[in-house]
Amino acid sequence: MAWYTGAVARWSNHSTRTKTKGYTVDEMFGFRLQRDKLYKQVADKVQELIAAESLRPGDKLPGERELADRMGVSRTVVREAIRVLSVRGLVRVKSGCGTYVQELSHKDAAASIELYLKLRQDACSLQDVHEVRRMIEVETAGLAAQRATESDLAAMEAALRDMSAHRHDPAKYAFYDLAFHTAVAAATHNDLFGVLLGPISDLLMQIVRVSVDAPRAMDVGLAHHRRILEKIRERDKEEARQAMSDHLDQARRQVETVRKQTDSP
Repeated sequence: MAWYTGAVARWSNHSTRTKTKGYTVDEMFGFRLQRDKLYKQVADKVQELIAAESLRPGDKLPGERELADRMGVSRTVVREAIRVLSVRGLVRVKSGCGTYVQELSHKDAAASIELYLKLRQDACSLQDVHEVRRMIEVETAGLAAQRATESDLAAMEAALRDMSAHRHDPAKYAFYDLAFHTAVAAATHNDLFGVLLGPISDLLMQIVRVSVDAPRAMDVGLAHHRRILEKIRERDKEEARQAMSDHLDQARRQVETVRKQTDSP
């Protein structure tokens, strides 16, 4: 049964001294808050309870009024704190039912980074993206060479075929180019690489769209991708890393070529 209908109900029926996971209600929500940005402090404190597993996925938070009374803040502050927690992906508000702690997925974690990048996109240089790509993708290629299953290899092959089939359609080529890199990351069987790579996918798509305007860009790109797949299939970790490194360097040079052409009279 949910936290609220279980533990919180017991608080009301007995006393605030009732223990929940080692804490009384007053202990759990007895925060000392400064007066500045109260809603953020409340959100941070509830987040700490979730991180410490005092509150678990599926638990229902006390109602707005009860939380406000226990924390000594207004219901408006609580309402704003719940909104912040919802944006963070830590709670889900069910209309007419209440607010529930939800399990944080890698997609939720990636969404926050993705939002930051969208808001700060102009501040991200090609050099910034290139450095992050090298850090993530060179390693994913090496791990994929060690861990890829036949299903993983099939996904890379399918993306490569689709790239080749759409050599004359830059938008679709870019889409399947990204699909190839996503398949390589998935072949590591480490979800954290998806968390790291997912948020910059829009930037990567833009880079590919720009790079394909360079002379013979798609043919060169296909050759690099084929070599990456070949080394992963051969289970050659170091050569797979090198193939990915060479590909990323070539992609960067292609973007720089197109930029110079665009900037010229």
